[in-house]
Amino acid sequence: MIMSKTIVLKQRPDGTPKNNDFEIINENQPSIKSGEILLKAKYVSVDPYLRGRMRDEESYIEPFKINKPIASTVVAEVVESKNEKYSEGDFLTGMLDWKEYQVHTGIICVM
Repeated sequence: MIMSKTIVLKQRPDGTPKNNDFEIINENQPSIKSGEILLKAKYVSVDPYLRGRMRDEESYIEPFKINKPIASTVVAEVVESKNEKYSEGDFLTGMLDWKEYQVHTGIICVM
């Protein structure tokens, strides 16, 4: 298993988001199974719409849940693969959690 850092929304910001609105937690990532890939995040997109998702208001996109990972467009590298469509070293992009490492099925865009 690999230890991975994850950024979660700890509380809804009051005004401008501050460091204490977030928390970095360490999680063990499970071993990958057949059809899965292990991704390592390389770049995380920080866009203005993320601020709206931090509020608990009705919008065109679901708000982030408290104590759950922030998610946005992420560029990630395949570091292990048990999916015939992807090889180690492939780069993928898609809507992913803000995790250093994560297991995925690979149904995201290939770069």
